Amino acid sequence: MKLCFLRPYMALVLVWHSGQTLFAQAPDSSTPAKAPAPTPAQAILKARLAGQAQRASLLGSEIHNADLRIESRFDDLLTTLRVVSDSKDSHTKVTRMKEQTIASLQKAVTYYQQKRAWLEEQMVRPTFNLTQTQKQMISNDFEERIEKRVKQIVDLFQTFPKHEEFERYKAAGINSFGGVSYEDSEDYRQNLRLSSHTSTMRSKLIKDIQASIDQLHQENLTLADMASKAANPELGEVYGDEQRKNEQLRDVLKEDLEAIKAGPTVPGRPVSGHEAQALDKVIKHSVDSLQGEFTLLFSRYADWLTAASALNTLRAAVAKP
Repeated sequence: MKLCFLRPYMALVLVWHSGQTLFAQAPDSSTPAKAPAPTPAQAILKARLAGQAQRASLLGSEIHNADLRIESRFDDLLTTLRVVSDSKDSHTKVTRMKEQTIASLQKAVTYYQQKRAWLEEQMVRPTFNLTQTQKQMISNDFEERIEKRVKQIVDLFQTFPKHEEFERYKAAGINSFGGVSYEDSEDYRQNLRLSSHTSTMRSKLIKDIQASIDQLHQENLTLADMASKAANPELGEVYGDEQRKNEQLRDVLKEDLEAIKAGPTVPGRPVSGHEAQALDKVIKHSVDSLQGEFTLLFSRYADWLTAASALNTLRAAVAKP
């Protein structure tokens, strides 16, 4: 995704999550008249502008690389977990691994939701010198991540154990009175353990997704009010675009909500207790690594906001006659 900001004699190109140069200068195709030599103050500003552009570019590359690592690790993690399920030997270990992974995915969703709401607030009361185009671009990226994370949650939930009907007791032999003795069925107990986890997770996901849908509705009410009070038609159109994106995201979440309500549909391969134990160590390592990657991503993102804001300010200062 790239956006161009054109000024006489130069173009500054902004790229987010694309791996390309974040800010790069390219000469204009026109041939301008020879400009007078810059004053010492102008020369200093231009030198600062070049340095700030380089810093923003490096931060953008770090963000891109961290994002790629996160996506790759989530994909590997989910690919592994989707194809396995618990057995009587593993009890609920695999299901609990899936619960922990869903919790990690939900943390990511919460972060991106908070940042999208923050960007909408920035449109009215900015604390960073970002263009509306930059804000919309970042909002689009967050929306894509929210959609992907929720889809991953739904896909993983589809592999949770389904409720099955088992006889609670099974014949265990003949008692001392010549009658049949019974004992609790292990199949019944295992199904009860697993279906309890599934029921709890379903209720939690329904509640969380519905809360996200309601939050988007409230954001749109605020955006509609902002649009009605916009200082100019262009800003009103920006708010309108955000409302439309919120509606699209709400539609996606509503579909995900129906999938969760329908319950699990894709059971995995039951694994032994030994295999589940080994897998648990791998999953824990992956989740811990992801937490570190998210910390780095969020830190670099905060640095980029400051750098981009400073760069925009310097660009404006250099453009002044």
